[in-house]
Amino acid sequence: MSILEIREWVALIKDLLMVITALVTIFIGIYGLRLWKRELVGKEVYAAAKDLVKESHLVFKAAGELREPMHPYEIEPFTENVIKNTTEWERWRISESNGYRKRTEKFKKVLERYDQSKLNLRVLIGSKIYLGFLPFDKLIGETLERVNRYIEALNDYKKAMTPNSPEVISAQVRLYPSDQLDDELYQKTGDAREEGEKSLLAYLHRKSIRG
Repeated sequence: MSILEIREWVALIKDLLMVITALVTIFIGIYGLRLWKRELVGKEVYAAAKDLVKESHLVFKAAGELREPMHPYEIEPFTENVIKNTTEWERWRISESNGYRKRTEKFKKVLERYDQSKLNLRVLIGSKIYLGFLPFDKLIGETLERVNRYIEALNDYKKAMTPNSPEVISAQVRLYPSDQLDDELYQKTGDAREEGEKSLLAYLHRKSIRG
């Protein structure tokens, strides 16, 4: 083989090595980009799942507070004119109804943040997120339904009512929480929230909701 042929082969080998190097560089770049994207999405999913757990705790806590009897500081003040033109029990009904209505509005703001948190995670992992929290959501809906029933009973002015009226007592029995250790709705809601959190464990890099 002549020196000229050897030089041609050397040049060809160099070109081939350059092509191989370029291909390897491209492959590493693509793999690295995919790995980076995967890690980025993983971090986003973790953050979204963590936020949903937090918001579910806040909704659960707010749902329990929503059912409590009116506190003294929540009793609505009335003007002298209203006091002159209404009875004590009429004012009580107005105060109770308005008090629970205000509570409900505050609760809905907490619920909106929880719903937004679910939506944020749904964008990342799909609609399966809703299945894990469906029982919890239904029980939160039942809490709101009990509050609304009580408000409706108070606003039925076709009937004269006092705090001792059967309709009022019946609605209060369904609404008011008993000792939280034996309150059925409270316990079911708490258990359902925990089941929802369990459905997120894989995204939270945990094996248990206890840590």
